[in-house]
Amino acid sequence: MSFVRFLFREGSPFVFSVFIVLFSLQNIPMLSLPDNSFGMFVAAAFSVGYMGIQMGLSAFARVGKDGPVVDLFLSLIPLFTLLVIVVLDVVGKLPLSMFQIFGLGIAAMVVLMDIVFNTLILFKMNRLANDYVAMQ
Repeated sequence: MSFVRFLFREGSPFVFSVFIVLFSLQNIPMLSLPDNSFGMFVAAAFSVGYMGIQMGLSAFARVGKDGPVVDLFLSLIPLFTLLVIVVLDVVGKLPLSMFQIFGLGIAAMVVLMDIVFNTLILFKMNRLANDYVAMQ
């Protein structure tokens, strides 16, 4: 049970980063998604699932703890993964197809929404909780 809790709390950015890496390695036949609308649907569904998990975690987060800082740094892991893949594509070590670029673009938008909105919500909730405690 603690593994499932870890997987949803701290592990979801790691799992999403692994998905991003596997999605960018489409030249491995066993791991590749079909290069059609179904493959893009799977990539988008995985990205939306990650966003749903992160929104749920920010909605039910404990206030008054150091959680937002940890969540911010954990949310940066998929962003760094995307940046490494972009650098490898620009250098030419990992050529990406248009299908992969679109899928990774969807993942980038989801990661940026996670970083901006969810961490803003968490920091705002913590600030309001601290202000409420100070007023009493």
